[in-house]
Amino acid sequence: MKTDNFDKELRAQAPRLGEIPKADPFLVEKNFFDRFPHEVQALAAKPNKAAWPVWVKRAAIALPAMAVLLFAVHTLRPTSVPMAVDPQSDDQVLAAVADQMGTEEILDATEEADWPEFSTVTVQLTPEEAAAYVDQNQIDLNEYLY
Repeated sequence: MKTDNFDKELRAQAPRLGEIPKADPFLVEKNFFDRFPHEVQALAAKPNKAAWPVWVKRAAIALPAMAVLLFAVHTLRPTSVPMAVDPQSDDQVLAAVADQMGTEEILDATEEADWPEFSTVTVQLTPEEAAAYVDQNQIDLNEYLY
């Protein structure tokens, strides 16, 4: 009676556990102990099917390590590549600064000895007259200064 109630409770609470057959787990097949040693010896005598060569195992470790090392060297090395100096970019920077300055400011910032020689002008002008001439004719002094 108790076993019937126990079986019903077991199936209600744990259906999979209740499905396990009730048999003797220590029951051994007929002639098991006669045949078992021969099966074990046959498995032990069988050669290994897939024995990897030693170099493959070493390469499996060395290649990822080498890749990590190369990546570290590549990313951690200093990047002091000399930059090529472009003379046109310097001229453009100076031209941009000169565009922001007026003619008077440019002439005041430079000494008279550094002023460009105007080969087409034959008349001797004072600095004020030269500034007025440049402004009136809209001459770009950048072409002459740089």
